[in-house]
This record gives sequence, structure tokens and C-alpha cells, in this order.
Amino acid sequence: MKNFLPLFLIAVGVFISSASFAQQNQAENEFENIRPFRIGVKSGIPNLISANVEYVLPLLNRKFAISADYFRINMDTGDFGFDTEEGAEIMEQEFDYFEAGLNYYFFKPGKGLYAGISYANYGLNGNLPGFAENENGARGDGYLDFSNNSINIKAGAKWGGFFYFRPEVGYAFNPFPSNLPMRVEYEDGTIENQELNLDADSGFLDMIFNGLIYNIGIGFSF
Repeated sequence: MKNFLPLFLIAVGVFISSASFAQQNQAENEFENIRPFRIGVKSGIPNLISANVEYVLPLLNRKFAISADYFRINMDTGDFGFDTEEGAEIMEQEFDYFEAGLNYYFFKPGKGLYAGISYANYGLNGNLPGFAENENGARGDGYLDFSNNSINIKAGAKWGGFFYFRPEVGYAFNPFPSNLPMRVEYEDGTIENQELNLDADSGFLDMIFNGLIYNIGIGFSF
């Protein structure tokens, strides 16, 4: 019995060391299988369609990743179904969107379910010919130059390997407003500040004004 005890302790030590080594190798192999660079596109609200990049940080068990989105487009606001109260449409409008933040993956390094927090900036500028008429009967063109900043929270999931798919939902704490400041320049040289009241009959705009974030993304990991 005395001779058996040292052998038993040695066997237990070898087993624990082997299990620990196997677990370490499994973790290292799991980390090696992570493709940390992700490049893709997202389409939804309020980003419309944006380029997206993400990088999984090589620390803290690779549960954290930094992410950024960017989008810019020139468009006619009438394409989205909202006009001013006077019935005119914004022309030569430019919309840009930038977002950057941090994602935390709950269960697996760099994949699966995650939650994120981010900073976003929405920019809108353009002109509206014949926006208003003053008391002298002079017509005035409206000029819009607006920027909106917000802190956003999101939840999503990344599925796939080389090719991936990701849905996201979230909320913007400072959503895009339905009334925008407008500078009006009249033909007689006078200038005044007014507001552009956007018609939110469309469900698309209602969701933006209420702070809803929803998008679906696809892309490639490297």
C-alpha cells in the first residue's frame, strides 16, 4: 500500500498535467482559427448601406473587437417619401454616416452572440429651391447643414468563417430629429432661420426618428 501511494500521486499529477496541456492546446487552436480582420457591408436603419470593418483584439481571450462603419450618398429626399409642409422636395442632398465602437462576444472568441456600444454621427446637408416666401413676396431657397451625434447600444451575432453573416438590432440614445434647422436666403437679400419639418408618414422614417437600429451584414474574414 505504501508503494502504491507514490505511484498513484504520480499518475494523478500526469493526468492533471495532460488535461491542462490539452485544454491549453485546444484554446490555442481555437484562437488560431479566429480570422481577426472582417470587411463587409451592412444594410438597414439608419445607415442605409455602409462599409464595415472589424478587428478582433488579440487580448482578453479575444472576446473584444473594434468596429467601424462609413457611408455617404447624394440623393433626392423625395425618393424616401417625405416632403416639406409646402410640398417641395429637398434636392441635391448629401447624407453621411459614421460609427465606431467596441463589441464583446459572449461565448466564443470573435464569433457568435455579441453586444456593442458605439459613437455615431449622422450628417445631412443640401438645398431646397423655393422653400419659403416672405411678407414682401420674395421667394427664398432653403439651405440645410445638419449634424447629429449619438451613443448607440446594439446586440447581434456573427455566423460563418471566411464568409460571414451578421444581423444587428439596437437603439440610438439621440435619434435623428424630425425637425431640422434651415437657413433661408430670399431673393431680396434677406436671410432668416426656419425649420424643415419632415413628413414621417413612412414607416422607414418613423423608425429612424424613434432611435431604432436594425441592419443585416455580410462580408469576409481574414
